[in-house]
Amino acid sequence: MGKLRFLFALWMAKLSIPALKITRHNGTDFPGSLAVKLCPDFLRYVGKPKTIVAVTGTNGKTTTSNMIGDILESDGRRIISNRAGSNMLSGVATALLQSCDLLGRCRRCDAAVLEIDERSSPYIYRHLTPDLLVVTNLYRDSIKRNGHSAFIYDKIAQCLPARTTLLLNGNDAISGLLGEGTNERIFFSVERTERSADTCPNIACDIMACPRCGHMLHFDYYHFHHIGAPHCPRCGFAMPESRYTACDVDFAAETFTLRQKDGEDLRLPFPTGDLFNVFNVTAAAAACRHLGVSGQVVTQAISRLTAKTGRFEAAHAGALDIVTMLSKNQNPISSSQSLAYLAHVPGRKDVVLLLTDSKDAIHGHEDISWLYDTDFDILKDESVGKVFLGGTRCYDLALRLLLGGVPEEKLLLYPDYAALEAALPEQVTDSGTVAIFFELYAMPIAQKLRQVLEERFGGEKEVAKA
Repeated sequence: MGKLRFLFALWMAKLSIPALKITRHNGTDFPGSLAVKLCPDFLRYVGKPKTIVAVTGTNGKTTTSNMIGDILESDGRRIISNRAGSNMLSGVATALLQSCDLLGRCRRCDAAVLEIDERSSPYIYRHLTPDLLVVTNLYRDSIKRNGHSAFIYDKIAQCLPARTTLLLNGNDAISGLLGEGTNERIFFSVERTERSADTCPNIACDIMACPRCGHMLHFDYYHFHHIGAPHCPRCGFAMPESRYTACDVDFAAETFTLRQKDGEDLRLPFPTGDLFNVFNVTAAAAACRHLGVSGQVVTQAISRLTAKTGRFEAAHAGALDIVTMLSKNQNPISSSQSLAYLAHVPGRKDVVLLLTDSKDAIHGHEDISWLYDTDFDILKDESVGKVFLGGTRCYDLALRLLLGGVPEEKLLLYPDYAALEAALPEQVTDSGTVAIFFELYAMPIAQKLRQVLEERFGGEKEVAKA
């Protein structure tokens, strides 16, 4: 009965794909959502490729999983992924059913690269065992949804398949503890860079006590937040040795050396001069080397990769540089690291913040505590001119900035996006940089603001993506 139910769910889900195209609906995860609704054990029965790579973590999982998929495709492997859909159960089901024939047998791919939402782990790993699970990091995230990093750690830890090899962040004393004593574990890490610090440079630091004995941890250095090189002077706790290490990071050239414990060194590029992306590239390269991709293919693939998500874009408009960058809503770590980009942009900067929920009228929230875990100090710098705050919750953001010491005369509030669109070209400087930081649902708004600036100042075609 279970198999018949699965086949019915599979056929209905497959029929929904052309139906969505005919009716011009996006619905990228609708087929999987329908399949799981009709057959709750759909993942148990659906055919799976020979190799399954999963990527999870608080930040960086989309970039890392997309990069892994692109590298594997460059190696000649046929890949399925959920890059166009959701990273929850329905999105994973959609990706797998599209590679199956009408009997549910996987026929069209060699490997699956699946981004997995951390909270969805118990539902997905119940019927799907990754050969390799890449965990980018674990930080505090939306309090409303994720509570605390320890809560998410437990969600993942309780359902890890013992046969899965884990590729873990050796600079993260939270996610780096996963699978200890149960799974084969491989580590990647980033050595100290010119931007590392002796003390935590951020408001949020999610682990300060030793996970073994509770004594205060010491850090040889911090990259950002709790990511660094921790050790315990009392019990000797330290992170295991990494098999893949990023070293000699050159932010000006946007390259680093990937040192492999049992292999050749690779000189790899990373986009936007962002240390976050050093971790993403290192994780992706390490995963693909573990899967047998040659160093030459990894290097060539990463060198020609361009982002397909619009999460970072740079364009010129006359003497004006326009940058748009994703800054995840309700996520203080993502927002802090996005804003840190400003510290390395020369000259005058005007800043647009579209950080509060652009769909507040539809699915609003009351929690604004994440704003107080976010580092906004860069906005006090003399190089930052005007700060435009957009959206219905811009007053909450303005209060946070004022309490943080950002001068009131810098702040311009526009609860209505249309008013912001009209005012921005007349208010910004005609040279230097305009940096637009946007939450996920505000991407169309950010793109529209970039467009009006290009039209006003004589825009050229987009010059960079990452």
